[in-house]
Amino acid sequence: MKKVVLFIALVATTVVGAQAQKFQGGEKNLEVEFNPFGGSPIGMPNGFRFRMFNSESSAIRVGFNIGGTNSSEVYEQQTQVDGSDGAKVVLPELNQSMKSFNFSIRPGYEMHFQGTDRLSPYVGAELAYSMSSSQMTREFHNSNNADDQSKPENWQTWEMTVKNGSSTFGLNALAGVDFYFVDNFYMGAEISLGFHNTSYKDRETTASNEDAWKYSTGPESTGGRPDAQNDIDFYQATWNNEGTAIEYQTIIGPGDPLSFTSPTKTSGWGPNFQSTIRLGWLF
Repeated sequence: MKKVVLFIALVATTVVGAQAQKFQGGEKNLEVEFNPFGGSPIGMPNGFRFRMFNSESSAIRVGFNIGGTNSSEVYEQQTQVDGSDGAKVVLPELNQSMKSFNFSIRPGYEMHFQGTDRLSPYVGAELAYSMSSSQMTREFHNSNNADDQSKPENWQTWEMTVKNGSSTFGLNALAGVDFYFVDNFYMGAEISLGFHNTSYKDRETTASNEDAWKYSTGPESTGGRPDAQNDIDFYQATWNNEGTAIEYQTIIGPGDPLSFTSPTKTSGWGPNFQSTIRLGWLF
């Protein structure tokens, strides 16, 4: 109910502010997105958007977004096992972590038409570039050589890391309108027509200790775990013909060990509509 009241109050302000004026040239502005009926009425899900008005008929704009995540969790708790001398050995908890990073930038140009004192329609164009990356690291604990496979007191903790990433280029033709409900504040809407092309990086896998990997994920006859095949699928590693070392397979694209699909490029084109209201102010 509070969101509805806030929205009604904002609309009412547009009627009261009958003398509001739009930009004259030389102003700058920032925007947020306004969704009066959403869970978070004001936010920036698409990042920052900045404009600089060169005159009453043109503006330079740039959208910018940067962010990431970093999480860690215990996927296997501490356990006790019998050591080679019969004494209890505590195997440590094992962790896995996930990291992600994303960045985008959208420079563009707008040409504004006369409209009215408070209404400013425009057309324009923008370039778009974005990139993203992700990394998963998982710990393991086991022997480093054949002699220590039955001696958990000598085992060590090591890591496997998998990296993925992508980059996207695009071009959009724009059309929109700004409505100045009070001086220096406006609401706006925008539509666009454009295309984009996304390229995916090849999946990269590394082991902090390849000898330990060999005795962790190898055949059960050499002390490997029963789930070894799942690890091989995920980490793109396999035994060489002699069974003495591991080799990394080349995975083109990001790879998906469950569906065995691995796109290298995707592209698309068509119209787009920003479903939220653009809410901006001049300074």
